[in-house]
Amino acid sequence: MKLKILILLCLVFTGFNSFAQYYTGQRIYSSKFPSEIKDLDQDTYLKINNSCYDCYNIVVAIEDFYRNRVIQHAFINKGSIYSFKNLPVGTYVCKYLWTDKSGKKHYQKDNSKIQYKVDEIGGYEITLKKTEFGNLTQSSIDEDDFFE
Repeated sequence: MKLKILILLCLVFTGFNSFAQYYTGQRIYSSKFPSEIKDLDQDTYLKINNSCYDCYNIVVAIEDFYRNRVIQHAFINKGSIYSFKNLPVGTYVCKYLWTDKSGKKHYQKDNSKIQYKVDEIGGYEITLKKTEFGNLTQSSIDEDDFFE
């Protein structure tokens, strides 16, 4: 009888634990960012490949460069790919948030811009992977800058 109760408790705990995990594409900070902006007439995308399995889950926010406003954001699990779609005409930068193994949050912003033009079809891909010296030029930002 005790074994059955122990197994049942393990199953219940495992079930609750799986609900605590975020899924790729989830907008976990929708209360901190304005409503998403999409242009359904634009066939554009930005694909984020978080291909590094020994890296971290990450939140990516796409910010309008000139308006300093996040237009879309998503949580992306390590080892997953997510595509932001229907990006409006404009110039954008990506901002990143992740938590390291010690629990410290890191905030970064790309130094390079991505531009989508009128009637453009297609998009860009950013592959996130761990490298010794980095493969993107980024600047550290603070939490307030990430959520602006």
